[in-house]
Amino acid sequence: MTQATFRSSAAVDGPPGYRERSGQLVTIVEEVRGDQDPDAGDDDVATLYRVRFEDGVETEAFEDELELDLTAMEEADTSA
Repeated sequence: MTQATFRSSAAVDGPPGYRERSGQLVTIVEEVRGDQDPDAGDDDVATLYRVRFEDGVETEAFEDELELDLTAMEEADTSA
């Protein structure tokens, strides 16, 4: 699974934005598709992902809140 650094854009701590967790490593579990999100409309353009923190807490994060660890991805590609 892909890992990334979480960069919260929330104004407050706690769910769903988890501002206090900004800078922590997360695992990207899956992309949340529009048909899985009943609040999503045709105007929604940002990709939303389900992510898991190292302590098991899960939440959603927009693509601009995630910094992919490209070094780790490259190492995984070369070792495969």
